[in-house]
This record gives sequence, C-alpha cells and structure tokens, in this order.
Amino acid sequence: MTVKQMATRTLNHWKAVMLILGLGLTGSLAASGLGHLMDQIQIRQVHLQGDLRYLDAQMLESDLTRQFSGRFLDAALPQVISTVEAHPWIANASVRRVWPDTLVIEVIEQRPVAIYNDTLYLGLSGDLFEPPTPVTKALPRLYGALSETMQVYSHYGVFADRFADVSDVISVARGNDLGWDLTLENGVRVRLGRTDTLGRLARARDVMQRLDAEQLQQLQEVDARYGNGVALAWSAAP
Repeated sequence: MTVKQMATRTLNHWKAVMLILGLGLTGSLAASGLGHLMDQIQIRQVHLQGDLRYLDAQMLESDLTRQFSGRFLDAALPQVISTVEAHPWIANASVRRVWPDTLVIEVIEQRPVAIYNDTLYLGLSGDLFEPPTPVTKALPRLYGALSETMQVYSHYGVFADRFADVSDVISVARGNDLGWDLTLENGVRVRLGRTDTLGRLARARDVMQRLDAEQLQQLQEVDARYGNGVALAWSAAP
C-alpha cells in the first residue's frame, strides 16, 4: 500500500467516525427535543365511549376532563381507571391515550336487575352498588345475606319463571332459617321453607291454579312447608 493510499484510507476512516458522531448528536438533540415537546403536551379533553342509559355522558366527560387535565404523560392510566370505576354507576373501565391531547375512556355501565335488602342495587354482573339517586324502573326486591346475592337472584329467576302463568314474583327473601319466601304481584305470600324447594313450589302453584278469581283475590298466604299438601290463609272466608 502506498503512502497516498494509506492517507486516503485514514481520511475516509475519520470521515466515517465524524459522520457517526454527527448522527448520534443529531439523534440525541432530536430525542431531547421530542421529549421536551411530549413533556409540554396537555390533556385537553376526555372522550367517553360506551352504551350509557343512566349516566349523563356529556356531564361525565366534562367532569373527567377537569379532573385529568394536565401533562399528557403524567396521566397514570391505572389511576384513571381506578377513579372512573369508583363511580357507583360504572362497572368496568378501560383507557388509552390518543395523540396529541385526548384520553379515551371506554366504560361498561351497571345494569340494575334487582333491589337488594332495600338499600342496594344488584347489577347484572353480580355487583352491589348504591347510586346517588333511586332508579325509577320497577325492579324485584331481594333479601338475603350479602354473600349470597347471586344465589338469591338465581332462585328469583327460577321462581319467576315457574309462577309466570299465575302472577309475577315481586319479592324473594332468603330468611335466617335459610327458608325461601316469595311475594307475588297479587299480594299473596308463598312460603317454601328450605328443603324440596321446587317440589313445594310446584304444589303451591298447582293449588293456586285451581282457585277462581274471587278466591285468588281473598288469598293471603300459601304455606307449602309440609311434606304433602299446602295450607292456605284467607283475608275472609271464600
């Protein structure tokens, strides 16, 4: 290799080194500038998604926008989810950032299916919640231990289905003795006890189906807590 060739090779080497250093410096400056830019971006709006029947979406969006306005990268998504799910009408929430200044929050609203122990509402997912204002929709009333909410609700479904051709079931209670008591829309109380529930339910239903309209109007209680047969209580002699 000649001296001239060695000199040329050395010059090209240093050019390559300077190019790499230049690119690295430019990348660092660009990253620094982008980081500074990201740090200054503000959340200016919260967009809500979901099928809402009880919540005012516009009002909730305004409240959340005020609550989470600030630097885009400072919004901790788990904290946002936790805050949103603390609302009594929201069962679940998910959130994502949308460039440049928006949080998109997708919510699943509670769907009340019953009133539990007169003060709480039972959601379709099995959650108990307490909304700030009562629901105007007519809902069945269920009573029982807080640990048995879904058991009570599932029994209500069975009872309501079996009595559908007699009268609507408006209340189901699971007593301290673990027995089941029903209240029908026509005001009749049906007592089933805690064993052979479906058999006793069938006997009570069969007896009520044999009564005429006047007798049903005077009927107050059907007590099916017996091995065979039922006892009837009347408001007046039929």
